[in-house]
Amino acid sequence: MIQANSSLSATNKENHLSRNLLIRFILGGTTLIFSISAYFSYQATRNLMLKDLRHSAFLEVQRGDSEIEEWLHVRQVEVQTLANTSTVRSLNWSVAEPYLKSEVKRINEFFFFQIATPDGSYSNTKVGRSNKNIQDRDYFQKAIAGKSNISDPFISRSTGIPLIAIATPIWSNSASSSSPIGTFQGNVRVDRIAEVVNSLHYGTNSYAFALNSQGQAIVHPNSGLMSTLEKPAPSLLKIGDRNLNAIAQRMVNKQQGIELMEIDGTKQYVAYLPLQAANWSVALVIPRQNIESRLQFLDLIALIVGGLTLTMITVLWQVQAFEQRELKKSKAAADTANHAKSEFLANMSHELRTPLNGILGCAQILLRSPGLPKQELYHVNIIEQCGSHLLTLINDILDLSKIEAKKLELHPYDVHFPSFLQGIVEICHIRAKQKGILFVYKPEINLPTGIHVDVKRLRQVLLNLLGNAIKFTDEGQVTFNIEVIDRAPNDVQIIKHHLRFTVEDTGIGITPVELSQIFLPFEQVGEKKRQAEGTGLGLAITRQLVQMMGSDIHVHSQIGKGSSFLFELEIPEATDWVQSAIATSEKQIIGFEGGPYTILMVDDRWENRTVITNLLQPLGFNVVEASNGKEGLEKAIALKPNLIVTDLLMPEMDGFELIKHLRHTPEIQDVLIIVSSASVFEADRNRSLQAGGNAFLSKPIQVDELLHQLEQYLNLVWIYKQSQPDGEKAKEGTTATAQLIPPSPQVLQELVTLASRGNFNGIIKWVDQLEETDTTFAPFANELRQLARQFDEDLIINFLTRYAVETV
Repeated sequence: MIQANSSLSATNKENHLSRNLLIRFILGGTTLIFSISAYFSYQATRNLMLKDLRHSAFLEVQRGDSEIEEWLHVRQVEVQTLANTSTVRSLNWSVAEPYLKSEVKRINEFFFFQIATPDGSYSNTKVGRSNKNIQDRDYFQKAIAGKSNISDPFISRSTGIPLIAIATPIWSNSASSSSPIGTFQGNVRVDRIAEVVNSLHYGTNSYAFALNSQGQAIVHPNSGLMSTLEKPAPSLLKIGDRNLNAIAQRMVNKQQGIELMEIDGTKQYVAYLPLQAANWSVALVIPRQNIESRLQFLDLIALIVGGLTLTMITVLWQVQAFEQRELKKSKAAADTANHAKSEFLANMSHELRTPLNGILGCAQILLRSPGLPKQELYHVNIIEQCGSHLLTLINDILDLSKIEAKKLELHPYDVHFPSFLQGIVEICHIRAKQKGILFVYKPEINLPTGIHVDVKRLRQVLLNLLGNAIKFTDEGQVTFNIEVIDRAPNDVQIIKHHLRFTVEDTGIGITPVELSQIFLPFEQVGEKKRQAEGTGLGLAITRQLVQMMGSDIHVHSQIGKGSSFLFELEIPEATDWVQSAIATSEKQIIGFEGGPYTILMVDDRWENRTVITNLLQPLGFNVVEASNGKEGLEKAIALKPNLIVTDLLMPEMDGFELIKHLRHTPEIQDVLIIVSSASVFEADRNRSLQAGGNAFLSKPIQVDELLHQLEQYLNLVWIYKQSQPDGEKAKEGTTATAQLIPPSPQVLQELVTLASRGNFNGIIKWVDQLEETDTTFAPFANELRQLARQFDEDLIINFLTRYAVETV
């Protein structure tokens, strides 16, 4: 018996050792895979950061390049304008001289103006008529051949000063003339170009220089490379420094880029970019440490993550050991836990969200810190994005527990349906573009304008179905289709629309076995690498939300060809979604004090423009629309609006470029800009604010947030609709009618026309004029002013029509 016990003990010990060996093998393999993945992820992130830092340095050169281009363009336009005047065309220097001297004083950017005849003789505002000849100058030869041009810097023969000639042909008024009758030029100092180039910096010991078409220095901190009266500047194409020679060759060939090479005996980055207006290039030399030292923070993060990984593996090892010891006890405990699962999930989700909200709050505070360096800001962004993703997963668990416990309720309200859908479509376009697949949106033309629905839950359903379709499609397309099946009033004459939502993809498809599992909680099907992207709760929550809305999701799928998800909903129509959007629980905004204010709405989608226009025009704002950045810039310059709301992704000129142009246009550079986008990337939000935006407004537009930002940036004082008993209104209306004296029928007709156009500000201007003209019209004017501030054109037209009839 003792031998038997010993044999049993040995067997148990051997089994225990084998089990531990298997556990260690699994954990060791997991650790190795995780470590390799973490290393390659770190390397990829480091390379991406370095690429971003190099791009940031290149943007500094681009800034200087753009500033020079803009300044030269303005000067060239001024020269061409003067060349077309009759005074210059006369070629009579005695007539032109006083006029051109006055223009030099007025513009104050030119050193002198000069007129030359085809034989090369010339006169200018500095020396008058000259006995010298410029027939050999390149800029003169191009201008007399009919081409406007900007010369390389040169030493002036008449003044001995380094100048740049902006030359253009002078054409005769005669239609039969095919050749210029002379040339006109404005000469500017090189000082302005030097000022811009010398302002370019990227950290300590960085410097900039500019080269002309021959590789000679226009501006350079080394005075030995600059032209003087005694000797011209040496060409960098011919100097002994091989690397500097190579950079000069690329600049002369009008190439652009940023390269790491040995300059001045040390490894440095050189960013270079050509000008379009002139045959020059600008370069910025940056010490290597100015860029790469900013990666030290990432290296520190990698070390911390490595330590956390080791800690995590240790904890997992302990958990595994604990689970092995408690395996026999778990069955009975699982039965008890299953009954309390929903309550536990809800409580645990709440407990997890509390510290996570603290983390996200601190991250958002750091993101608003003006002193945070750019690279540290990048990592805080990562913390915020990862925290937000974790919060979404926790909310999924909380939603599921609420649904199972019958505690989740729908909260419908009125919404503009096209813009709601467009917000979802824009997000999906971005995700599909990342994967390199096509996203097709097919709405029917007869979709309702306003609907009454729980927007949050419907958006959650659609984004989950569309997100899954994009995730499981590697090539081809994802199609989002909305159809109107039926439209009929219900018992209380509220029209309901029977809508069908369909999401189709050309993805991997789902097997028949997996189709029976996809709506189960915590179940994930498909490839393992795709399963790691979620929790397995999305479709479970989505289906139960659709069921709460009175429908169900139907799925059709074929392996290798794709899947189709569809559901149908009956949704009531909302006829007054604008008033519903701007109304609060206690009072409704009907206008604002002061003004008027002009708002420019720039967006390539009519749905988004319609929302802003319909929300703000009834409140008294003058809303002007533009369908792209180029059109928006032109209207901004012409109208000088009080505030601009702009999208980011647009054709012709996107939002980033529009903001850049606005901030560099002197007459509108201080205009208030709100950036509105459906972009899910925090980098786009930060980039838009860094580019010059004052605030960011996420799509789909939340009305209370829009009005709050307008109130904050325009310093508005809202006017709210006052509630009043119907009896008192009728009494006041009768008394007022008896005392009101209307103006002439012609004035009444003009007021009716303004009301029919919705021009409430025009009506207020008219009533102010009536009060100033004759005080007897004051009661009538005051009543009409109050009606105009309620923005109800039907009420105003009825009021005016009644007096028009009485007057006649």
